[in-house]
Amino acid sequence: MAVAVGIDAGTSSFEIFALEEGKPMLKRTFSTSEVRKMPEIVLRELREINPDVIAGLSGYGLPVKMFSELSDKDVFLMTLNFDETVMGVRRLIDLIRRSEFGRITWTIPGVIHLPTIPEYRKLNRIDMGTSDKLCSVALAIYQLGKPFNEQNFVLVEAGYGFSAFIAVKNGKIVDGIGGTSGFPSFSSLGSMDGELAYLLGDFPKSMLFSGGIRSLLRDRGINVDRLEDLPEFAVEWMCEFIMKGIRAVSVSLDEFNVIVSGRFFDVFRDEFKEFSGIEVVKLKGFGMAKQSAEGAAIIANGLAGGVFKDIVDRLEIRKAKGSVLDYITSDIRKYLRLQNGSSLFIQPFESLTDSVDNPS
Repeated sequence: MAVAVGIDAGTSSFEIFALEEGKPMLKRTFSTSEVRKMPEIVLRELREINPDVIAGLSGYGLPVKMFSELSDKDVFLMTLNFDETVMGVRRLIDLIRRSEFGRITWTIPGVIHLPTIPEYRKLNRIDMGTSDKLCSVALAIYQLGKPFNEQNFVLVEAGYGFSAFIAVKNGKIVDGIGGTSGFPSFSSLGSMDGELAYLLGDFPKSMLFSGGIRSLLRDRGINVDRLEDLPEFAVEWMCEFIMKGIRAVSVSLDEFNVIVSGRFFDVFRDEFKEFSGIEVVKLKGFGMAKQSAEGAAIIANGLAGGVFKDIVDRLEIRKAKGSVLDYITSDIRKYLRLQNGSSLFIQPFESLTDSVDNPS
């Protein structure tokens, strides 16, 4: 197995990162608006790279599955969006699954799909960390280079949009808080007060990307559009919310280090250290591309039996199962708004089955 490719679909950019025999080969970046208008450019780039295996583009995640076998239900579960134009992801997924790459491109699970997290921690949760957070954990394990039983850390990703927190114990993910189920970030409100959700009723998915610290500042007459321009007191707000996230998932660990990534730590790493007293480790990986794209390439390599197979095996990625909706209790699931009102999008806990074996 020579060339493994990871693809990351971000809110502002798409990135392709390739490993050749486990070594960095190249990266390619496209703006999200460019991909939305013409998703064919991604396939054109893949044809030039000529990969042996690809992983990524999985949104909220799906147990390991070949793109050529994806159903419309699968695509919905990966995106949780009724708008087929969002970020160009659905059109690109459709193109890939119908192309020559459909049989070498694999989905990546989200954190909630992993069997290493106790079921009770998944109670009424959907976003415990999207598939790109799993990619970042894979990259962190590679970067640390320690024996798996010494890999104990909280991975924090704090960027422009969301903040996520993933707990890793002995090289396995045991807990997680995703961007829409945690604490406020620069642009996002994070999790929502239940009473607020009731009063809002129906609302567009785009609302999940708003209502954060930037919104509060604007309500106070302070207009800030970039993280870099946050006033000092608002940086402290961000630091406090990040600390709350770390402490929330760290109850699942005995001891841990903190590994960080995202735009916030690029700008305010020193301020966070001063606020928290924590000496954090920056997630650098190969240092060529976005962490999630690099991690996706590691997972692609490992799924195909390459040099990173041990990382994929340790994370139990092949054993991922179910859907992001499976841990919603019966009292709550009857209110879910699903396509065509179909209950087929969720399964009872006892009917969950294992995913596919090692792809090759």
